[in-house]
Amino acid sequence: MRVLIIEDEYGVAQNLCDILYEIEPEIEILAILETIKDAVEWIMTNPKPDLGFFDIRIADGHSFEIFERTPVDFPIIFTTAYDEYALQAFKVNSIDYLMKPIEKDSLISALDKYESIYKRDEVTDNENLLKIIHELHLGEQKKYKKSFLVYFRDKIIPITVEDISYFYLEDEIVYCITHKNDKYTIDLSLDKINKKINPEDFFRANRQFIVSRTSIKSALTYFHRKLKLELNPALLKEVLISKPKVSEFKKWLAGN
Repeated sequence: MRVLIIEDEYGVAQNLCDILYEIEPEIEILAILETIKDAVEWIMTNPKPDLGFFDIRIADGHSFEIFERTPVDFPIIFTTAYDEYALQAFKVNSIDYLMKPIEKDSLISALDKYESIYKRDEVTDNENLLKIIHELHLGEQKKYKKSFLVYFRDKIIPITVEDISYFYLEDEIVYCITHKNDKYTIDLSLDKINKKINPEDFFRANRQFIVSRTSIKSALTYFHRKLKLELNPALLKEVLISKPKVSEFKKWLAGN
């Protein structure tokens, strides 16, 4: 069986691979991709896999968008943190899913379901799938975090997302800076934070920074076609947008 994995968390992808190899040692992992852009390009330029594992929320958005940008004519098993009630539509339409953290028994069950469908030569109803995807996408948009718990000395303080200017990583500690220039530690990784906030309001500038639209004073051209951000409140550290992300950043900043 040839498998494609769309997953932006290394640990989750590695765990999935380990369990797959344990269940089926002859399995072939064709690629592990972290972004919608890479996934679309790969699907358009490679022979189709036998099966895909798609995380619903990845680095640059929702894997739902992959279906809108290119035909996906192979079976998919979603990996997700959605609530059970929201996923009944997947079951009804012969689309399976795995709740994180992924467990061996759940994966075996999903693969058994895949095998039974595959042997009957059934084809996924992509038109109906896109309808479901839009419905779940709209529902999911309402579930972005409205506040985070942050730490200051011996206190735990709730901070509304609207009050946060940016998040950044330093010495393996994640901090958030408010518009009033208050600095707090937060007990979540940037990857997890990025999945809990509205991508219309925040942008993952690089591995160290997530910035809000309201924090950006300007973007300056920098070496090798990068951009350097000027933030409010100001920060001594450089915040750079790499060349491959410049176009995406400009569209986001313009509200496109």
